Amino acid sequence: MFKKALIILSLSSVVVVPSLATQVQGAALPTQEKATTYASNKTIRNATYGEEIWVSLTSPIPAGWVIVRTLGTQNLIRNVSGASYGTEVEVLLASPIPTGWVMVRAFRGSNVIKNMNGASYGTEVEVMLASPIPKGWILVRAFGGSNVIRNVNGAPNGTQIEVMQASPVPEGWIIVSSGGNSKVIRKVG
Repeated sequence: MFKKALIILSLSSVVVVPSLATQVQGAALPTQEKATTYASNKTIRNATYGEEIWVSLTSPIPAGWVIVRTLGTQNLIRNVSGASYGTEVEVLLASPIPTGWVMVRAFRGSNVIKNMNGASYGTEVEVMLASPIPKGWILVRAFGGSNVIRNVNGAPNGTQIEVMQASPVPEGWIIVSSGGNSKVIRKVG
């Protein structure tokens, strides 16, 4: 009796399993697995602020996007275009830093970046030594492992500022004097 029941059970599983296989084959993948496909240009162009997409590790990262996580052969990228001034985002070390963003601190194998787009004239922020300096910003002070940068976009003509020797000289500014660890720059146009 037991052998007969076992044979019937075995035969019924052979009949049932193929029908399940055909049902599963056409089934939709869970949302997370769908997101791991390659991003299309249309998906990237139509993305809203904060939207995240999985891409291949070898994929170039579009302007305005950052890498927030890696899993296997995929990077999770996030659109930060349209972020408000002062927004901070934790990104992986390999992540590009979008235009107008600075690196403010390191955190467990990642960096915290801050959006400085929209900052008013004279705004200062302490940044990491490796941080990019946005266009129209100058380097005013250095500490052990950081720099202080200042926004001079919108400065009136004739403004003079003492900056560090390593500071960029923004467009429309000239160097008036230079010596030691600093130089004086003036806005002329």
